[in-house]
Amino acid sequence: MSGLIPLTVRELKKWYRSPVFFFVGLIQPFFWIGLFGSAFSGGGGAFGSIALDNAKNYITFVIAGVLTTTALFTGMFSGINIIWDRRLGTLSRLLASPISRSSIVFSKVISSIARIMVQVVILIAAALVIPNGLEFANGFTLFSAFVIVSATLMIAFIFSSLFSLIAVKMRNMQTIFGISNLVSLPLMFASFALFPKAFMAGWLESVAVWNPVSWSAEAMRNVIINGSAISSSLMYSTLGYLFYLAILTLAVLVLTYYVTEKEIRE
Repeated sequence: MSGLIPLTVRELKKWYRSPVFFFVGLIQPFFWIGLFGSAFSGGGGAFGSIALDNAKNYITFVIAGVLTTTALFTGMFSGINIIWDRRLGTLSRLLASPISRSSIVFSKVISSIARIMVQVVILIAAALVIPNGLEFANGFTLFSAFVIVSATLMIAFIFSSLFSLIAVKMRNMQTIFGISNLVSLPLMFASFALFPKAFMAGWLESVAVWNPVSWSAEAMRNVIINGSAISSSLMYSTLGYLFYLAILTLAVLVLTYYVTEKEIRE
């Protein structure tokens, strides 16, 4: 994919050279965990330790879901950037240059993943310092780090690529916003990201089992809550979630490459 590296650098420069966008991207995680997480942390007794998968508090339970939903919503902007490039004429110039068409989209996906990883670091740091915040009661292991990084990278790639694919055929900014909200909100609420399984309706739980947002959140939650005390069954379950995400990532990768090489137009 010729042109991938310089186009990715261009996207990252656009991010950190825009003070407002850069600043909002950095402080947004604090609002997620500081306001949303703390709003429910007082209900630890209502939820109960068992309902929270034995997490010490709600923030420890929900941090995995917040990391996943951050990837979901930040991934939306990779598609929006394609619309902007089309409207400003940048896409026409890129399509006329001797570079791979898929590089145009994958550069936006990679830059989106980079932004998401920065937000993930800030989110974890914020969750650790706020009152009644994140607790690694059983320690934090290399396996924990591997699962969190792997799940975040894969879910970020999946959503950034999918929203970019949606934008390839779009020319109207309002349309991409409408479709993004239509897709992202059901994915977030029909999952195990933010609420315990015990509080979900049976039919919704059946749907959530097949949601990649649930796979990512559950994989990270298993290692965050259990750490070095993770059981064999939970470890196999966690690896199973990562396997599902890996299969979906590969499928989205192939689909994105094929569609962008064949279908992207000015």
